[in-house]
Amino acid sequence: MVREQRLEDLNESRYQRLEDLNGSRYQRLEDLNESREQRQVEEKAANQSNEFQRQLTTERYRDELLVAYIKDMATLLEKSNGSLTADEVTATVARAKTLTIFRQLDAQRNIQIVRFLHEAKQLSGIHKNSSLDLSTAKLLDIDFRDAAGYGDGA
Repeated sequence: MVREQRLEDLNESRYQRLEDLNGSRYQRLEDLNESREQRQVEEKAANQSNEFQRQLTTERYRDELLVAYIKDMATLLEKSNGSLTADEVTATVARAKTLTIFRQLDAQRNIQIVRFLHEAKQLSGIHKNSSLDLSTAKLLDIDFRDAAGYGDGA
């Protein structure tokens, strides 16, 4: 009887040990899954933050390009008595700068450039000289209806 009790106790002990091992394994798996999920959440947050920072940097860069372009064109306008087409060199420089900036900026900023050139009377042909030639400019995704009234559209 003692021997049977001892075997029974031994079996119970083994069974308990197996249950403990299985419980530990289960807990480890739970911890690993929780850790993996936490890493994924952190990675997603980091990616979103990086994307936001990238967008901010891009927006700042485009704003700087726009400001620099307007300053350059204002200087050219001053030097050429208000006409970017008064002489061939000025017209070529203005055209090259304008076509280049159109490729670098987004639609909203391109509208601001067109508005600037229009308000400076460089697109209307009103001056004794012709208007600035932008015939090869690719102004895609621009809705000029919002810019036409010079309201808050751009």
